[in-house]
Amino acid sequence: MAKRPTMPTETNPAFLAIDAGTSALKAVLFSQQGQTLATTVQRYRYRTPAPGWAEADPQTWWRALTAALDHLRGQGYDLHALQALGLTGQMHTPVLLDEAGEAVAPAILWLDQRAGAELRELQARLQLPPHQLNASFSLPKLLWLKRHRPQALARTRTLLWPKDYLRFRLTGRRLTDETDAAGAALLDWERREWAEERLALVGLSSQVLPEIAPPTAEAGPLRPEISARLGLSPRLRVIVGAGDVISLLGVAPMQPGRLILILGSSTMLALPASPHLQEDPQHRLHRYPFLPTPILNGIQSTSGAALTWAWQTLRQDDAPFEKSIQQALATPPGAEGLIFLPYLAGERSPYWDDALRAGFFGLTLSHQRSHMLRAVMEGVAFSVRHLIAIARDLGAKVDELALAGGGASVPGWPQIFADICQRPVLSFDGEEAAAHTLFAFMHQARQPDRDLTEILTASLPPARAIFHPNSQLTERYNLAYARFLQLSDFLHATSL
Repeated sequence: MAKRPTMPTETNPAFLAIDAGTSALKAVLFSQQGQTLATTVQRYRYRTPAPGWAEADPQTWWRALTAALDHLRGQGYDLHALQALGLTGQMHTPVLLDEAGEAVAPAILWLDQRAGAELRELQARLQLPPHQLNASFSLPKLLWLKRHRPQALARTRTLLWPKDYLRFRLTGRRLTDETDAAGAALLDWERREWAEERLALVGLSSQVLPEIAPPTAEAGPLRPEISARLGLSPRLRVIVGAGDVISLLGVAPMQPGRLILILGSSTMLALPASPHLQEDPQHRLHRYPFLPTPILNGIQSTSGAALTWAWQTLRQDDAPFEKSIQQALATPPGAEGLIFLPYLAGERSPYWDDALRAGFFGLTLSHQRSHMLRAVMEGVAFSVRHLIAIARDLGAKVDELALAGGGASVPGWPQIFADICQRPVLSFDGEEAAAHTLFAFMHQARQPDRDLTEILTASLPPARAIFHPNSQLTERYNLAYARFLQLSDFLHATSL
């Protein structure tokens, strides 16, 4: 008989991690030792009222949170025994609240593209590097609101971000952390303080800004009526938390020479940033200082999304995904000379070019759907190899890849990464990466003398598998990579 998970009790404290994503809220319940007791996912939709637009009602996230708690309670967990709660979630999405704490307008999501003109104007005026101000960030969206929905800004008394909004509903306190402040383009990266003069550009007073606090800081207590309504202890400790960039810390223990890759629709990647690393004048990769471990950071716009697009667009007779991947893997490595450039939504790292476009190069009459699908898988890996080369030029060491996210579960893809990048690839689950980091934050909040890395290392699951590069493919992939790089640089030069 399978052993039942340990229930949280007053003598066995438990931690609850809440992750408010773009299309779903996930709640993960941990034991005091870091064992995952239960996970629930509450899905929701966002609206697209015009091409390129994406909006959500913040109330949707709150309903998902309460539904998640109800679901956990229905599984038999005593949520009144919880000791700590932490939040993370989608970044860059501004949430505007009025005097009563109600949303004054739908939240414009990070993937919304309506503020292109405002972005260009702000870039020209502020002269910030692209990793500090780009189309995903909050500031261009606020400038768009000033011009197109000024009544919403006129009613705004508080500016928060998704995880902060949920915490505000729980505790009534207006707080955020450095990750969301920086992701709004409202933080001065050098002074690590609010850049209030930027907020003035959109017609808002600095009074709307919340206090910036560390992820482990106390953000409670719960509002009494919320404690009673949700069945949570009034002694529950709510911490500030951080944006979902913390996922990079919760995949695998971060160590010198290990490149962390979270391969989802897009890809987040990170290397430990040692002090001797050079700064990249082209900002293809950048030093990100707002995590407990400073990292060299980059983001690919479309990776898993490119593979999904290729399968949906190229499949025949409604072939399932797994069968299509099998057919792609049956084609020779190198896809018989076919190259795919994976820039279906422009690119962030290494080009920071919204106008960059994807394409196949080298198509012949002999190429079939399977070749094209394999070329997509290889093209994403070539792009990662490009970033590895840039990291090495900056003085970073890359000995192995730690791969997580949905892409790590695609059969054959980790091996393609190993063969193309010519490095071992360790495959990790990574499903609860952000939640694991929140667990470490909550644990450290209760035991400040414990090191965060130590907590994470003790709680993270081991690698599922390791894939070694096939040396017989080195020359073939070297030639294909050189062609990929030449084509990418040419397209970027002509798109400017």
